[in-house]
Amino acid sequence: MLSINVPTDIENRFKNIVQESYRGNFQIAFMSLLKLHEKYAWKEQFVEDVKSIRAEVHRNGGANAKTIDVAIHKYRNCLGD
Repeated sequence: MLSINVPTDIENRFKNIVQESYRGNFQIAFMSLLKLHEKYAWKEQFVEDVKSIRAEVHRNGGANAKTIDVAIHKYRNCLGD
């Protein structure tokens, strides 16, 4: 059995959701949570990656059209490998 320590208000909210949406079946609720994680978690990671890349480009003085063209050219050449 899974045991986690969460604040009482969060535990109560989760219990209410399970009761109302999953007819009290915790197993189905957990399976649904895992499916949602598989479906959407990569998008959250992608957003974080894009933010990191933007911050790094900004720290390095930004990007101009020539820099972008060079990067696209390098990327397309790597696809051919």
